[in-house]
Amino acid sequence: MRKFSKNSPHWCDAQPELRTWYQSSLGTAVLDTVADKFDEILPGIFGYQGVQVGQIAPGRELLSSAGLHRRLVIDSFANESGSHISADVEHLPISSDCVNLVFYPHALEFCESPHGALREADRILTDDGHLIVMGFNPYSTFGVRRLLGRVTPWNGKSYSRARVQDWLSVLGFRIVSTETVFLRPPLNRPRLLRKTRGIEKTQRFLGLAGGVYLIHARKQTIPMTMARQQWLKPRGRLVTGAFAQRSGRTAANRDSDLKDPS
Repeated sequence: MRKFSKNSPHWCDAQPELRTWYQSSLGTAVLDTVADKFDEILPGIFGYQGVQVGQIAPGRELLSSAGLHRRLVIDSFANESGSHISADVEHLPISSDCVNLVFYPHALEFCESPHGALREADRILTDDGHLIVMGFNPYSTFGVRRLLGRVTPWNGKSYSRARVQDWLSVLGFRIVSTETVFLRPPLNRPRLLRKTRGIEKTQRFLGLAGGVYLIHARKQTIPMTMARQQWLKPRGRLVTGAFAQRSGRTAANRDSDLKDPS
């Protein structure tokens, strides 16, 4: 697994090159596949606002199918990318507990501290807010391509889905779904991409080998043990009180029966 090195650009510096790559034939094909998957995931997410951290596709609203009133895009160079805010993924200029959905496309792969980036998402998310992490799957043909690459997007760090899920679990997130998409090889040739499109039909059998992973997690701020304690205490008092009252009436009725001459 490749660790962070001087050959890996920082998140801010990597954004322009990521946008350029996603305008290529291969990048566009990957983005189309991800957008189709988002049409399945996002309609069930509602709230006031969502934030996409990293403008990989200017002019394309990747969060459009979510039930959000407002959608913001943060990028390192907002003026060049047409984003709303210029910032760094590890220091987001957003108030805490005010975002319902955060989308991280390749954010962890170009961070010196991926844990810090995940903590920032946790900080700005509301209770039960949603986080979607997108990255290249190291256990795929895309992972092999990364070993041979020295330019963006192939020069970032490589993290498995299992590792990212562990980090999210430590922060208290619940994994809603996790999968890989785009089974075609990383060939940047339109004709070959069209000819190999049929490979996507084997998603059911080769789903773990997709070049891009998507992790949908949900923030949990109230531990289940606390909810259980709060649920048990009032029930205990109510049951005890009801039992005492019923026992008192039963005893009174019994005494009345004993005093009844008939």
